[in-house]
Amino acid sequence: MDIRQFQTFKAVADANSFTKAAKLLQYSQATITSHIQQLEQEIGYPLFDRLGKRIRLTSVGDELYRYVGELLTAYAKINHLSDGDSSVRGELRIGASETMTVYKLGPVLSHFKKSFPYVKLSLINDNCMPLREKLHSGELDIAITLEPTVNDSQLVTEMISEEKLVFVGGYERNRSTILETSGECMIFSEKNCSLRRFFENYMNERGLDVSNQMEFTSMEAMKQCVVSGLGISLMPSISVESLLQDNKMKVIETMEAPLTFCAQVSYHKGKWLSAAHKQFLLTLSLHYDVSESSQ
Repeated sequence: MDIRQFQTFKAVADANSFTKAAKLLQYSQATITSHIQQLEQEIGYPLFDRLGKRIRLTSVGDELYRYVGELLTAYAKINHLSDGDSSVRGELRIGASETMTVYKLGPVLSHFKKSFPYVKLSLINDNCMPLREKLHSGELDIAITLEPTVNDSQLVTEMISEEKLVFVGGYERNRSTILETSGECMIFSEKNCSLRRFFENYMNERGLDVSNQMEFTSMEAMKQCVVSGLGISLMPSISVESLLQDNKMKVIETMEAPLTFCAQVSYHKGKWLSAAHKQFLLTLSLHYDVSESSQ
């Protein structure tokens, strides 16, 4: 048996899909299938029921899954053994929202990589909810998000910073308050994005019409649509500062207290923290005033 077969098995079980596991592990579909078949041949029993396009762990697969979790945790500990800071090794899987990656994490990642060059660092960009799901499934070690305060009893969450949110529109627009925007085109991010949900709830609570809308997966695309005068959007201030300074956008006033989101770093409370994990959290704290907000 090969450790990669167990890693593949866990990925398939967690994702409930051969295709998703292949994408996550960056293997071909044929490799994923081969790993599972080899493992089934070694054990002598099928590990998954193939129900059309759906799969489900068999009773043997369910039992194996419990052992594999322990095995991979032990493997991670062995893989991260080091004699000192200069030889910190292993793999660190970080997930972050697009805004945090672009506007906050550059100096942190640069500092960390220069200090610990033997750590294999991978960064996945996604929305906040999927990132937390990946923490629960073990697909990520650390998630860095920008959203309302995370309240999850299974996660340790620490505050990085508080970031202002602003409603923005094209620079040539005449109407200047959010109450005057009812019926205008709303530039939304995806439905599983915390910013999208906050935006919609804010407008609905004030009885403002959001039926005229467009949905995007890219913050950069959203900004360019706002600049072109297509519609209005709610965005982190740090992501639009330069556009506001260059008079390509303008802030739409709310006549209320400033809106804010929290930049936060989270990891699963049951996660074993390797030297690489601890050093990354320390590097993050050196760049920002990180304080524990929930545990």
